[in-house]
Amino acid sequence: EPLLKGYQVGLEIGDNVKACYCLVGRMYYLFFTGRTLDSIQQELEAAANVMTQLKQEENKLKITILLSSVKKLRGIEAEAGDESMDCMLATTASTGDVTLSAYVNLMKLEVYILFQEWREAIDLVRKAGNIRLLLTSTFAPVRYSFLEALAYLKAAQLASGWKKRQMKNCAHKTIQLIQGWAKNGNVNVVHYL
Repeated sequence: EPLLKGYQVGLEIGDNVKACYCLVGRMYYLFFTGRTLDSIQQELEAAANVMTQLKQEENKLKITILLSSVKKLRGIEAEAGDESMDCMLATTASTGDVTLSAYVNLMKLEVYILFQEWREAIDLVRKAGNIRLLLTSTFAPVRYSFLEALAYLKAAQLASGWKKRQMKNCAHKTIQLIQGWAKNGNVNVVHYL
């Protein structure tokens, strides 16, 4: 795997920041490609320990976000995970760390949609706004866009009148964005199709 190799090379040359960046990318890749949650949890816990040893707190927070999501999906410490995510959002708001806030919102949206908590999902999308530009990896903005479109489509299905039209329009705009990416050959979009 290229990300694991990048991690190893980073450690070999003494670039712990880039090494850990590759490790974080690998963890999200494993999650989004459907690896079993128990194996991901084991790898995440090991990666969090590595981040602590290498004093990579920012990267460790990204691992913690994903670990909280995995535990909630497995039914382990679900409420503690929610509190942890809310605490991270409060911290990011006070420190102005918009990138970390975007990752927390992405994973919260992922969990809401997987649990079919549609009202919470649409509330998050409306409150978070367009966070695509704040997500620093190549796949995260695409993933967020798919989830955002799903949330708007479900909200339109549950609504009536002008609210239904408003939600359909928001979904349509996001779908058009995704279609534009696909038309231009964005490999992250084509992979999802």
